[in-house]
Amino acid sequence: MRSISVRMLRLHVDAIPQYPLPTGYHMRLFRPGDRETWIGIMRLSEPTVEGDWGATFDHEFGHDLPAMARRGSFLVAPDGRAVGAITAWRLRRYLGLPWGRIHWVAIVPGHRGKGLSRCLMTSAMERLGALGHRRAMLETQTHRIPAIRTYLRFGFVPDMSYGDAARAWRLVRRGVRRGVRHPALRSS
Repeated sequence: MRSISVRMLRLHVDAIPQYPLPTGYHMRLFRPGDRETWIGIMRLSEPTVEGDWGATFDHEFGHDLPAMARRGSFLVAPDGRAVGAITAWRLRRYLGLPWGRIHWVAIVPGHRGKGLSRCLMTSAMERLGALGHRRAMLETQTHRIPAIRTYLRFGFVPDMSYGDAARAWRLVRRGVRRGVRHPALRSS
């Protein structure tokens, strides 16, 4: 079965779970010329995805590169290489309101399994708050169960307001059943 989109909401940006970066890692903001850095991270983290990552970047962010300097972040490994990316983006209107948006989260394979996605989320959620957002949303796919587990830990809950939501969340519940007893999944 093909994966389908799921949306998740966090109705406030207060009380962000704190996951500090391991020794040697640090975060840095997007800088001029980092389009290629972002593309490289996406290619390495999504090797089975066919398509033009440059066109994806241009479509998502190319219209507002100055915003990327405030909203786009990279995870930098102890050797100085950028090995992860996350964007504290925005939606001008969703469900009739402005939202902060967790967007395009990725960690290259050699750095996965170290809890770094939680560190990325702490950083991006704090950035959303600092940028004045009151609430946050994100969109992912049903097959990204580890990511969905992280988002649940951060207080995101299923958004049931879109057309395929019930079907999507049935698939997610099956995928997270083992080891995850989360109240947000009971009612979705």
